[in-house]
Amino acid sequence: MKRQLVLIALAVLFAPLPSAWAAGFNIYEMGSRATALGGAFTATADDPSAIFFNPAGLSFQPEGWQLSLNVSPLHPESKFTRSAGATALSYPGDVQSATAGKWFFPTGAYLSYKQGDWSAGFGVFTPFGLGVDWDRKDTFAGRPLSSNAEIQGYYLSPVVSYQPHRRLALSIGAHAVITHLTLENIATANLGTGADDLNIADVKINGTSHVSMGLAAALMYKPIDPLTLGLNYKMGVTNKFRGADATVTQRLTGSQSIDAAVTAALGSKLGTQGVSGDLDFPDLLMSAVRYEFSPRFALEADYVLVGWSTFDQVTLEFADGSSETLTENYENAWQIRVGGEYRHSDQLRFMAGYVHDTTPQPTGSISPLLPDANRNDYSLGVTWTSRDGRYDLTGGYMLVEFEDRNTIENGVGQNYDGLDGAYSSRAHIITLGYTRRF
Repeated sequence: MKRQLVLIALAVLFAPLPSAWAAGFNIYEMGSRATALGGAFTATADDPSAIFFNPAGLSFQPEGWQLSLNVSPLHPESKFTRSAGATALSYPGDVQSATAGKWFFPTGAYLSYKQGDWSAGFGVFTPFGLGVDWDRKDTFAGRPLSSNAEIQGYYLSPVVSYQPHRRLALSIGAHAVITHLTLENIATANLGTGADDLNIADVKINGTSHVSMGLAAALMYKPIDPLTLGLNYKMGVTNKFRGADATVTQRLTGSQSIDAAVTAALGSKLGTQGVSGDLDFPDLLMSAVRYEFSPRFALEADYVLVGWSTFDQVTLEFADGSSETLTENYENAWQIRVGGEYRHSDQLRFMAGYVHDTTPQPTGSISPLLPDANRNDYSLGVTWTSRDGRYDLTGGYMLVEFEDRNTIENGVGQNYDGLDGAYSSRAHIITLGYTRRF
């Protein structure tokens, strides 16, 4: 039972990482045009969503006010096939399981203003706002580890950009992050009845983080007219959770002997107690190059690096005075993004993109809470601009294909908790955006 609570508490800390923008619970679709370009937007950054992708891009945009509103409805799908052997004995339940059909709604809202050499902006976005909700929870084999996880991470980001030369812009900014989440699992135990493990209690964690602050810097440089270089750095932050509520509710009742057995299995965990912990997270560096082959056609390529190797251990402290240190052994992660844009006319632009996104998660950490893997993303989109140039409408679609992963390697189970098996995932993303110039 203790390990189950520790894993859920780890999710409280891990899921909303404000600088973990490669894999994990990451959603980088914070702008509709950027999404249609496969996220290859660091050297383009030509609308107010630059506040997220490269704030220095604000200096190369029109003077005056701009407002951009974006939403990217996202539908993730995951399947799990439990392995036989020790896993089947330790985690009885369905051999095959799938997540419930849910939609999540990552959003990005941005307001910017430019006057002369100076630009400023403010953005609110949700780069961590999806979840993993398993269907048929009562018989899902992984229910002792996680049955449902929903995360809403809110970023508030003010930025300033200065253009000392017509070909160069520099930006500084900050990000304040607050996250709310709900995480659930089902505690199981074999009470000596000879049957499979019984569902004896529901475990639920609700938590809201303290506000975390980080600094950011960016630049955009146009050495020659067709060529643009972009660089965007975001400093890592320390997330602090203090007294998130972990509630254990007994669900199996009946005779006095059953109640006694449940109490013996759960001990002091029945009821509500707090769990706390600190996590240090890595810096993020995005670099990009864009080349306009003609007034109608341009390509961009981005390389994104996240120093995930700093995420190796987590120490968690419970209100009952107990604590535990978990080893995660994450590795550095990177992305390659490529996007192309064709301007059919002053009113119509077509976009396409591709992303290869590597996971920082080692095989041993893969679980129902986060069945992560390398990803290949494919995107398409179109932007329509009004004849007076005052507003844009953008629509697009992205398919996210996860590579299949299996926690059994060379016939040996690798999962830290003994739940071995195969995972396959994909996600469908629809993106819509509106930009208005005043």
